[in-house]
Amino acid sequence: MHMIDLRLDPERLVRHAEVEGHNRPDDEDLGYATHGWLQAALGGLAPWNFRLLSKRTGELRLLGYGPARADELREHAVSFAPPLAAQVTDWRHAASKPMDDVSLKPGQRLGFEVRICPVVRGRAGEQDAFLAEAAHLPHEELSRARVYGDWLEKRLSGVAELDREQCALQGFRLVSMWRRGHTPNGQATTGRRIVRPDALVAGTFTVRDNEGLRQVLARGVGRHRAFGFGMVLLKPA
Repeated sequence: MHMIDLRLDPERLVRHAEVEGHNRPDDEDLGYATHGWLQAALGGLAPWNFRLLSKRTGELRLLGYGPARADELREHAVSFAPPLAAQVTDWRHAASKPMDDVSLKPGQRLGFEVRICPVVRGRAGEQDAFLAEAAHLPHEELSRARVYGDWLEKRLSGVAELDREQCALQGFRLVSMWRRGHTPNGQATTGRRIVRPDALVAGTFTVRDNEGLRQVLARGVGRHRAFGFGMVLLKPA
């Protein structure tokens, strides 16, 4: 597994999305546009999960965990990506590092930051975890920070132990997204608008299962991981 770092030109990214039919007015972030571009530019070498970061210069920075080194991504894009997709980033500046070299040991305390889409499944499909909890406990005083902390804790159970005193909800919004589903035979549907919670959670945790944590990093946390959610960034505690 490798962590990759790409600098994206937002105008070219949006142009690619427009040409490919991924740029929709109902989509309030660039998650779907980025997902479509990654598939066009990198195919099977695309990162499994990623995070988009906006820079003051207007440039977008993409961090992600995936199967390939930066030079492999560059070679694939130059050889196989359509011209419009190949121009979204300057591949000369692509960077990567092997995550196998990153020390993860049981008992180690680490800081983290993760953008999550904290939803749960019910009879009506996906629902905001906070609203689902409020429906079951209508007389309880609930906070999004606590509910989302509980949600994240369950998904890290056995792998890492959250320090709940240090776990903080740093940002929250409801975001309109455009998603295209697939039929059982793999054909894409026309797509639809959905509204989902978008939360940024940061804090510290203690590693319990180092190999399990590596699997979480590779897989990502929660739903909509292919669209910019679920990538766990690590930092010193």
